[in-house]
Amino acid sequence: MRALPKISQNWWFVTLTAHSKKRGAESSLENLRSNLDRFFKRIRRVWSHIEYVRVYEVHKKGAFHAHLLVSGLSARVQKFTAPNGAEYFRPTLSGKSVGNWSIRTWFKRTAAALEMGYMVDIQQVEGVHRAVNYVVKYLTKEAQGFYVKGLRQIQTTTGIGGPRSSGDGSWTSAERLFRGEVQKGTRVYDASRKLWVPNEYWSENLTYPRPE
Repeated sequence: MRALPKISQNWWFVTLTAHSKKRGAESSLENLRSNLDRFFKRIRRVWSHIEYVRVYEVHKKGAFHAHLLVSGLSARVQKFTAPNGAEYFRPTLSGKSVGNWSIRTWFKRTAAALEMGYMVDIQQVEGVHRAVNYVVKYLTKEAQGFYVKGLRQIQTTTGIGGPRSSGDGSWTSAERLFRGEVQKGTRVYDASRKLWVPNEYWSENLTYPRPE
Protein backbone atom coordinates (compact mmCIF):
# COMPACT_ATOMS: atom_id res chain seq x y z
CA MET A 1 0.00 0.00 0.00
CA ARG A 2 2.94 2.33 0.64
CA ALA A 3 5.02 1.32 -2.37
CA LEU A 4 2.60 1.38 -5.29
CA PRO A 5 1.49 5.05 -5.10
CA LYS A 6 5.14 6.15 -4.88
CA ILE A 7 6.10 4.19 -7.98
CA SER A 8 3.36 5.18 -10.42
CA GLN A 9 -0.26 6.22 -10.88
CA ASN A 10 -0.36 4.15 -14.09
CA TRP A 11 -0.95 0.42 -13.54
CA TRP A 12 -2.15 -2.42 -15.75
CA PHE A 13 -3.71 -5.70 -14.64
CA VAL A 14 -2.81 -8.74 -16.75
CA THR A 15 -4.14 -12.30 -16.63
CA LEU A 16 -2.03 -14.82 -18.56
CA THR A 17 -2.81 -18.52 -19.06
CA ALA A 18 -0.62 -21.33 -20.34
CA HIS A 19 -0.72 -22.80 -23.86
CA SER A 20 -4.02 -24.28 -25.04
CA LYS A 21 -2.50 -27.79 -24.96
CA LYS A 22 -1.16 -27.30 -21.42
CA ARG A 23 -4.37 -27.35 -19.38
CA GLY A 24 -3.42 -29.76 -16.60
CA ALA A 25 -2.11 -28.54 -13.25
CA GLU A 26 1.48 -29.67 -13.72
CA SER A 27 1.74 -28.94 -17.44
CA SER A 28 0.19 -25.46 -17.20
CA LEU A 29 2.41 -24.45 -14.29
CA GLU A 30 5.54 -25.75 -16.01
CA ASN A 31 4.58 -23.89 -19.20
CA LEU A 32 4.25 -20.60 -17.31
CA ARG A 33 7.34 -21.08 -15.15
CA SER A 34 9.58 -21.88 -18.12
CA ASN A 35 8.45 -18.88 -20.20
CA LEU A 36 7.55 -15.98 -17.90
CA ASP A 37 11.15 -14.76 -17.50
CA ARG A 38 11.46 -14.62 -21.30
CA PHE A 39 8.15 -12.78 -21.42
CA PHE A 40 9.35 -10.09 -19.00
CA LYS A 41 12.58 -9.67 -20.99
CA ARG A 42 10.52 -8.90 -24.07
CA ILE A 43 8.36 -6.47 -22.13
CA ARG A 44 11.47 -4.60 -21.01
CA ARG A 45 12.69 -4.31 -24.60
CA VAL A 46 9.65 -2.11 -25.25
CA TRP A 47 9.00 -0.52 -21.85
CA SER A 48 12.34 -0.18 -20.09
CA HIS A 49 11.11 1.12 -16.73
CA ILE A 50 8.53 -1.27 -15.35
CA GLU A 51 7.69 -2.56 -11.89
CA TYR A 52 5.43 -5.54 -11.29
CA VAL A 53 3.84 -8.01 -8.92
CA ARG A 54 3.32 -11.54 -10.23
CA VAL A 55 1.04 -14.03 -8.44
CA TYR A 56 0.15 -17.57 -9.52
CA GLU A 57 -3.42 -18.77 -9.12
CA VAL A 58 -4.87 -22.24 -9.66
CA HIS A 59 -8.26 -22.47 -11.37
CA LYS A 60 -11.11 -24.61 -10.04
CA LYS A 61 -10.41 -27.14 -12.83
CA GLY A 62 -6.74 -27.35 -11.81
CA ALA A 63 -4.96 -25.29 -14.47
CA PHE A 64 -2.62 -22.52 -13.33
CA HIS A 65 -2.53 -18.97 -14.61
CA ALA A 66 -0.59 -15.85 -13.67
CA HIS A 67 -1.86 -12.46 -12.56
CA LEU A 68 0.44 -9.51 -13.20
CA LEU A 69 0.13 -5.95 -11.94
CA VAL A 70 2.53 -3.85 -14.04
CA SER A 71 3.46 -0.15 -14.10
CA GLY A 72 5.17 1.82 -16.84
CA LEU A 73 3.23 0.51 -19.87
CA SER A 74 1.56 2.46 -22.66
CA ALA A 75 -1.76 1.88 -24.40
CA ARG A 76 -0.12 1.51 -27.84
CA VAL A 77 3.22 0.55 -29.40
CA GLN A 78 4.74 1.33 -32.79
CA LYS A 79 6.52 -1.36 -34.81
CA PHE A 80 9.83 -0.51 -36.52
CA THR A 81 12.20 -2.45 -38.74
CA ALA A 82 15.96 -2.18 -38.18
CA PRO A 83 18.42 -2.06 -41.12
CA ASN A 84 19.21 -5.74 -40.53
CA GLY A 85 15.53 -6.61 -40.90
CA ALA A 86 14.84 -7.20 -37.19
CA GLU A 87 11.51 -5.89 -35.89
CA TYR A 88 11.20 -3.97 -32.64
CA PHE A 89 8.61 -1.86 -30.83
CA ARG A 90 8.53 1.45 -28.99
CA PRO A 91 5.76 3.06 -26.90
CA THR A 92 3.66 5.60 -28.78
CA LEU A 93 0.91 8.08 -27.95
CA SER A 94 -0.45 8.25 -31.50
CA GLY A 95 -3.70 6.62 -32.57
CA LYS A 96 -4.29 3.68 -34.86
CA SER A 97 -2.06 3.53 -37.94
CA VAL A 98 -0.07 1.01 -39.95
CA GLY A 99 2.34 -0.81 -37.64
CA ASN A 100 0.69 0.70 -34.59
CA TRP A 101 -0.52 -1.98 -32.17
CA SER A 102 -2.67 -1.84 -29.07
CA ILE A 103 -1.04 -3.14 -25.91
CA ARG A 104 -3.56 -6.00 -25.89
CA THR A 105 -2.46 -7.10 -29.37
CA TRP A 106 1.22 -6.91 -28.41
CA PHE A 107 0.72 -8.97 -25.23
CA LYS A 108 -1.37 -11.63 -26.98
CA ARG A 109 1.03 -12.05 -29.91
CA THR A 110 4.10 -12.03 -27.71
CA ALA A 111 2.64 -14.62 -25.34
CA ALA A 112 1.70 -16.82 -28.29
CA ALA A 113 5.20 -16.50 -29.76
CA LEU A 114 6.56 -17.82 -26.46
CA GLU A 115 4.09 -20.75 -26.54
CA MET A 116 1.85 -19.43 -23.77
CA GLY A 117 -1.31 -17.37 -23.79
CA TYR A 118 -4.30 -19.61 -24.42
CA MET A 119 -6.00 -16.51 -23.01
CA VAL A 120 -4.51 -13.08 -22.32
CA ASP A 121 -6.43 -10.23 -20.78
CA ILE A 122 -4.98 -6.80 -20.02
CA GLN A 123 -6.73 -3.71 -18.77
CA GLN A 124 -5.66 -0.42 -17.32
CA VAL A 125 -6.43 0.00 -13.64
CA GLU A 126 -8.38 3.13 -12.81
CA GLY A 127 -6.60 4.63 -9.82
CA VAL A 128 -3.67 3.41 -7.76
CA HIS A 129 -5.93 2.48 -4.85
CA ARG A 130 -7.69 -0.04 -7.05
CA ALA A 131 -4.28 -1.42 -8.00
CA VAL A 132 -3.56 -1.94 -4.31
CA ASN A 133 -6.87 -3.77 -3.97
CA TYR A 134 -5.89 -6.15 -6.79
CA VAL A 135 -2.65 -7.02 -5.00
CA VAL A 136 -4.37 -7.58 -1.66
CA LYS A 137 -7.06 -9.73 -3.29
CA TYR A 138 -4.69 -12.15 -4.98
CA LEU A 139 -2.29 -12.38 -2.03
CA THR A 140 -5.05 -13.37 0.35
CA LYS A 141 -7.81 -15.11 -1.58
CA GLU A 142 -8.73 -18.62 -0.55
CA ALA A 143 -7.71 -20.09 -3.93
CA GLN A 144 -4.04 -19.58 -3.01
CA GLY A 145 -4.09 -22.63 -0.72
CA PHE A 146 -1.51 -24.64 -2.68
CA TYR A 147 2.13 -25.54 -2.30
CA VAL A 148 4.63 -26.54 -4.99
CA LYS A 149 8.21 -27.25 -4.01
CA GLY A 150 10.58 -24.51 -5.20
CA LEU A 151 7.79 -22.29 -6.54
CA ARG A 152 7.82 -18.56 -5.84
CA GLN A 153 4.08 -17.98 -5.66
CA ILE A 154 4.63 -14.23 -5.33
CA GLN A 155 7.31 -12.34 -7.25
CA THR A 156 7.94 -8.59 -7.16
CA THR A 157 10.48 -6.23 -8.60
CA THR A 158 12.88 -4.63 -6.14
CA GLY A 159 11.13 -1.26 -6.41
CA ILE A 160 7.99 -2.75 -4.92
CA GLY A 161 9.62 -5.17 -2.51
CA GLY A 162 8.37 -8.58 -1.44
CA PRO A 163 5.85 -9.58 1.23
CA ARG A 164 7.18 -10.23 4.71
CA SER A 165 8.13 -13.76 5.63
CA SER A 166 5.52 -16.04 7.14
CA GLY A 167 5.09 -16.03 10.88
CA ASP A 168 4.84 -12.28 11.32
CA GLY A 169 1.19 -11.89 10.43
CA SER A 170 1.74 -11.54 6.67
CA TRP A 171 0.30 -13.66 3.84
CA THR A 172 1.16 -17.35 3.93
CA SER A 173 0.03 -20.39 1.95
CA ALA A 174 -1.14 -23.79 3.06
CA GLU A 175 1.33 -26.55 2.22
CA ARG A 176 0.25 -28.79 -0.64
CA LEU A 177 2.34 -31.37 -2.48
CA PHE A 178 1.79 -32.10 -6.19
CA ARG A 179 1.87 -35.66 -7.54
CA GLY A 180 4.55 -34.69 -10.05
CA GLU A 181 6.89 -33.65 -7.22
CA VAL A 182 6.86 -37.17 -5.74
CA GLN A 183 9.35 -39.49 -7.38
CA LYS A 184 8.18 -43.03 -8.10
CA GLY A 185 8.73 -45.26 -5.09
CA THR A 186 9.15 -42.33 -2.66
CA ARG A 187 7.12 -42.51 0.54
CA VAL A 188 5.60 -39.31 1.91
CA TYR A 189 5.26 -38.76 5.66
CA ASP A 190 2.83 -36.16 7.04
CA ALA A 191 4.54 -34.96 10.22
CA SER A 192 1.57 -32.87 11.39
CA ARG A 193 -0.81 -35.84 11.22
CA LYS A 194 1.91 -38.40 12.06
CA LEU A 195 1.03 -40.78 9.23
CA TRP A 196 2.50 -42.20 6.03
CA VAL A 197 0.66 -41.41 2.79
CA PRO A 198 -0.16 -44.71 1.01
CA ASN A 199 1.39 -45.05 -2.45
CA GLU A 200 -2.08 -45.89 -3.77
CA TYR A 201 -3.20 -42.39 -2.80
CA TRP A 202 -1.41 -40.86 -5.82
CA SER A 203 -3.26 -43.00 -8.36
CA GLU A 204 -6.48 -41.12 -7.61
CA ASN A 205 -5.30 -37.71 -6.33
CA LEU A 206 -3.28 -34.86 -7.81
CA THR A 207 -2.30 -33.18 -4.54
CA TYR A 208 -1.78 -33.99 -0.89
CA PRO A 209 -3.73 -33.16 1.09
CA ARG A 210 -6.88 -33.12 -1.02
CA PRO A 211 -8.39 -29.65 -1.61
CA GLU A 212 -11.17 -29.06 0.89
